[in-house]
Formats: sequence, C-alpha cells, structure tokens
Amino acid sequence: MPSGISILFYGLATALGLGAKANATFPANSTVTPPNGGYFKTLAQTYYPPNADCYDYMIPVDISWDKLEFNATEWQDNDGLQDFLAVATTREPGPNYSSPLGTSVKVNGTYQIAATFCSPKQASEKAQTVIVATHGIAAARNHWNSAFEPENYNFVQHATNQGYSVFFYDRLGCGASEKISGFDAQINTAIAILQRLTGFVRDGLYTGNIGTPRKVAIMGFSFGSYTTHGAISLTPGLADAVILTAIGFNKTGLNINGLVRSYAARVASEQNQALYGDRDSGYLTWADRDAQILNYFKRPNYDDVAVNFAEAAKEPFAVAEFLTLLAGPQDASGYTGPALHLTGDHDYIFCDGFCPGIFEEPAMSIYENARLQLTLHPGASHNINFHHNATGAFNVITDFLADNGL
Repeated sequence: MPSGISILFYGLATALGLGAKANATFPANSTVTPPNGGYFKTLAQTYYPPNADCYDYMIPVDISWDKLEFNATEWQDNDGLQDFLAVATTREPGPNYSSPLGTSVKVNGTYQIAATFCSPKQASEKAQTVIVATHGIAAARNHWNSAFEPENYNFVQHATNQGYSVFFYDRLGCGASEKISGFDAQINTAIAILQRLTGFVRDGLYTGNIGTPRKVAIMGFSFGSYTTHGAISLTPGLADAVILTAIGFNKTGLNINGLVRSYAARVASEQNQALYGDRDSGYLTWADRDAQILNYFKRPNYDDVAVNFAEAAKEPFAVAEFLTLLAGPQDASGYTGPALHLTGDHDYIFCDGFCPGIFEEPAMSIYENARLQLTLHPGASHNINFHHNATGAFNVITDFLADNGL
C-alpha cells in the first residue's frame, strides 16, 4: 500500500488515472518464486527498485485502430484450438480453408491500461529522459521489473541506477489492464495504445514527480518490439530514440509453422481456470515449462530457478496478436534518430536459433535513415532479460542512450 496516502484517496487516484506513490511489497534481492499468476494481476507491482520513486497508474486510453476480422470459427476448447492449428499449419490448406484474418474495420474505444513510472531518487538531467517500455507476448509489465534477483534481472532497477526514468505498462489484455477478446486484440491495437501513451508521457502526464521529460525513448521486447517498430514507422517524430530487443526482420529466420508447434498452445482458461478464467478462449499459453525453454532459453546460459520464475509469471497471449505479428507497418525510413536492435545470438523465435548472417538485413534497409546500432547478445536465446549476463544487455541499452545524448 502506498505510503503517506489514505486508502480512500489511493482508490480514487488510481480509478481516475492520477496515480499513487508505491512502496516495495516483495523483499529486495529475493530468490523466491511467487505463486503462479499472483505476480501480475494487480495494479501494484510486487517489487519496486529501492533506488527509485515509483508511481502506479490506471490510465484511460482512447484509440482508433484498424481491426482485421477473425474469419475462422472461434473455438471454445482445446480440441477446437488444435483443429484450427492443424489446418493453419498444414502444407496445403486447399480451397476450402480461408485465411483466418479477413477485411479491416475501424474500431474506436477507450481502454484502461495499468502502468508504472519509476524515476531515480537522485534528481539529475538524465532522469529527464524517459524510456517507454512495451513487453511482449506471454508477459506483463513485470518483464521489465523482476522481483526475482533484481540485481541480475531487473531492467527498471538497472536503468534507474544509471539515472534514467522508465514508464512501463501492461498491454491491453495483459496483467492488470482491461481485457478484451483474444480474437480481437491485435498488433494494430497495441501500436495505437503505445502511440497514445508515449504522447501522454511527452506531455508530462503520468510521469511521477519529474514533470515534462527532456527526451523520450521507446523500447520493446519481442511482440513489443514489433509494436514499437510499428509506432515509429507511422509516427517518426514520436520518440528521440528507438530500442528493439528480441527482434528480427529477416523472415527466413521466422519459422511460423515451427513456432506454432513448439509452443504447443493450449487455451489458457482450460489450462488454469483459477488464474486465467478472466480471458476468453482466444487467449492461449504454451503447454509447460519445457516449451518455454525451447522457445526462450539457451542452455547452459540460464539458471533453472530463473526459468521457474519466468514460467510462474507468464501471461496468456491473444491468438490475434500472434497472427498479426507481421501485419503492422514495416517502413521506418522516415525515422532519422538513433536506433538500437538487440537480440540474443541464438534467438529461436526470430532467427530459428542462429542470428549471425540474417540479423543485419533487412534491418539496415528498413532503418536506412536512422543511426542504427545492431548488437547480438552472446549466448542468449529470445528472453535476454532472464539469461546469464542480462545486465550486460541492459548496459548495452543505457550506454546506447548515453552515447546518443539521451
């Protein structure tokens, strides 16, 4: 519970999106794995960096976005899902199987988005640079703010130690944010929300005690990187720097059918009704811990307890997000600022397990007018935040910002 603020005002403040100062509720430097699912359901975070002032917000975000209609039958159980996946990945679907995604329709809506803003307790000019961080599929905003061994795996703690401020949020349908159908939440939804949130931050809203920032960088992980890429492609002036982690643009490295099979997807609410019963059958999760290891980790460069934590903290993902990953804007030639692409050199999802030779292009062509830095993180697969030497990757990010005057 926030300090120096009554329970009543806290409820009113968060309901109105005004925010409340937050205190840690999970022991610093803890190696305890939280109960499954209990890590991401509430607005308050389980852990806050001790070196930072943090504020939690529930933010009403109004957006207009183009939704691709879901043409396939909306399954109600695992049997229906498996039939859909079998057809979607078959070698030759034939004329009787239409694309699962159809025509585009305009959708307008206002959605409640849970967010946290952390800035260094020690005021400085660098603290006026805000990193807006967007998590990926099967995660929530705690991806950036790990309660598990935060000295090793917590990006927010690292960034605030280096003097930067961080705004991180639960994407629509994730964590404590509002839930919509998993057949509706798509890449264009995520892009529109990021554009609005970044605009709010630039205007000095939901930025704790720092007011209007001097600079804003937008950063993503995996699906969140494609979201960030789409936002800067549509609105090149949105940010002063772009950071894409766990990313790849060379489609020869993206084995879609293989990913569908290696995820071994299940309807999340059927896998665990108690945790995921607030999502419809369009929300999926991978089958088990082993499926996460296959897709996200590279032996021997991780600890088993780190995987246990990531599995306990996993979120369901919307099937329509998975299907529309590559459907967002791709041309970032209008962006001329600094950009960093940072990926594990053994990324299984975007490089089919080996990035050298395919990481450089078409990334350099897509960002042809940016000041682009390409970095492969040694020994890591997709989830660089929870591999050994995650802090090395975090240093690459904050050094990139400093080298570019942010």
